[in-house]
Amino acid sequence: MGYHDFGPLRISPSFTADDWAKLALDAEADWQRAVEMVRDRIDGRFLDHARNCLQSETSGFVVLAIDSMLIEALEQFRQGVVHGRNRSRRLVKSFLRGPRFQPYFDSDAANAFYEDIRCGLLHQAEARRLWLIRRSQAKLLMRRRGTGAQVGYIIDVAQFHDALEGAFDDYLNELVDPDHEQLRQNLWTKMNDICRVRQERAGLFE
Repeated sequence: MGYHDFGPLRISPSFTADDWAKLALDAEADWQRAVEMVRDRIDGRFLDHARNCLQSETSGFVVLAIDSMLIEALEQFRQGVVHGRNRSRRLVKSFLRGPRFQPYFDSDAANAFYEDIRCGLLHQAEARRLWLIRRSQAKLLMRRRGTGAQVGYIIDVAQFHDALEGAFDDYLNELVDPDHEQLRQNLWTKMNDICRVRQERAGLFE
């Protein structure tokens, strides 16, 4: 079976690496198209599925697992990080400093989220230590202090996911603003690497 039997390898459900290659970094008219491709990638491969999962009352773990992957990926887009190896903690904490997650995630809460939710769900399929995943809470994140330095957290998965979707929308709105030149350059760096990998994969399966 050859590459053409698989069809073109895509960077999103609707776009290929060739579609991205037709864009120009310095062409203002192309940035709406670039944003469309990024939205199609994130919506089509992740957010659409997370939204569907949220319809189930028992989907808290899987939705937060998807969200944890996206947090790291979106922060790589924002910063122009090509390879996130050994940078996961810093990327997650940086993303959670965004306005959509304040005032809930100070440095301690963001660090605990990384260790107990992000790493717990992605590596062990469980929330570690003193975390509860709930819905219909008064706030996105609530704390319960025990004896000594012990702190527990209750995270509302629906509110957290809404905050992530809002942060993604904010990011796309920034990208269409020509004043955010560095943000655009960072995305360009990341997407060019994604497309390079797709092209290498296509060559392997020809």
